[in-house]
Amino acid sequence: MVRTDRPLQADSGDHQALPERTGEKAELRRRLERLPPGHPSSPAERNGSDDATPLLAEAADGDRDSTRPADAAVGSHDSRGSGSPDRTDARPLTDAEHAEHVAKVRDLLDKARAEGLATESRYVVDPDTETWARERRADHNAIIADIYGAARDVPCERRAILAGGLPGAGKTTVLGQHAGVDCSRYLMINPDHVKEQMAKRGMVPEVAGLTPMEASDLVHEESSHIAKRLARRAMREGKNVIWDITMSSRESTEKRINDLREFGYSRVDAVFVDISLEVGIRRADGRYRDGHESYRSGRGLGGRFVPADVVSAQADPDWGSRNRKTFEQIKPRLDSWARYDNAVDGRAAMLADSSREEDMR
Repeated sequence: MVRTDRPLQADSGDHQALPERTGEKAELRRRLERLPPGHPSSPAERNGSDDATPLLAEAADGDRDSTRPADAAVGSHDSRGSGSPDRTDARPLTDAEHAEHVAKVRDLLDKARAEGLATESRYVVDPDTETWARERRADHNAIIADIYGAARDVPCERRAILAGGLPGAGKTTVLGQHAGVDCSRYLMINPDHVKEQMAKRGMVPEVAGLTPMEASDLVHEESSHIAKRLARRAMREGKNVIWDITMSSRESTEKRINDLREFGYSRVDAVFVDISLEVGIRRADGRYRDGHESYRSGRGLGGRFVPADVVSAQADPDWGSRNRKTFEQIKPRLDSWARYDNAVDGRAAMLADSSREEDMR
C-alpha cells in the first residue's frame, strides 16, 4: 500500500537576527587585517581589495539563531573554524605527527561525549518520539529544503538504489563510472553529506583542538535523523533516490527496503562495493588526512574522522565484513543487484557478480 502522508510543514519564525555588535566587528576587522596576503580569509583574498565588510557581514549572519542554547566550554563552528587547530601552518604533518593528532582527536571526542556534548543529548526533548528542540528543527528543515531543492529536476519514477560498502570503498565513483548509473536522475541520501551541511551552518559543537568535521561525530545521530526525514519526503513524492549506506546492519537495511516498498517503489536495486577491512581502514584514514591537511592550509572544514576500530569492528569470519554479509542476505528482496571489487589501488573497480547487469544501466 502506498502511503499518502501529508507533506512536512517547515517551522517558521524560529530565527531572529541579533543586534549588530560593533565592538566585536571592529575586533574581527583588526584580526582580518593582520592576516598575511593570500590567506583565504583575508579581505584582499576574498574581495580583491582591503574592504572587509562582506566578511564581517557574513560573520554577523552566522549568529542568526538567538534561540540556540549558549555553551560555556563549547560553542559552534563557523565556516572559518573558530576555536579549531591552527590553519596557518601549511607544512604537511609527518606520519608520527599525524598519528599523534589522531590520538588527540580520539581523546577529545571521548571527553566531549562524556560531557554530554553530542547533540542528541543536548537537543532531543522527547527520546520516545525522536523530537528535537524547536530551534534544531528549524535548522533541519532548512537543510532538507536546500538538498531537496537542488534535486528539483530528479524524476519521480519510484526507483531506488541502495549503495553499500565499507568507508573508503568508493561507492560514489563506482555508481557513476562503472555501474552505469546516471546519478543526476537520483536524489542522493547520505548522512555524511548532511554532516557537511551542518558544519557549514555552525551546528556542530565546537571543541577546542578539533576541526568542524572532526567534531561532526557529535552530530552523528542528528545527521541520521535529518537524512531519514529527507528520505521520507522524497518517498512521499516517489522521487528516485540513492541511499548511500554501509549496510553494516541487516535490520536497518531491510527497514529501508520495507519503507521503499510501502511507498510504492517499483524498483529497488543495490550496488555493493567490496573491499577488505585493511583497505577500508587505510583509505578512510587517507581521505581524512587529506581533508585535515587542506584545512591546515586554509581550505575546507577538515577531514571526517573514522576510527580504525569502527571499521575493524565490521569483521565477519565468513564474508570478510558484516557489510558484505548483509548484502548477501538481502539479495532475494532486490529487483537487481551488482557487486564490484574495488580493493586494488590504481585499478578500476571490476564487476565481480551481478543478477542481471543490464538492469543496473
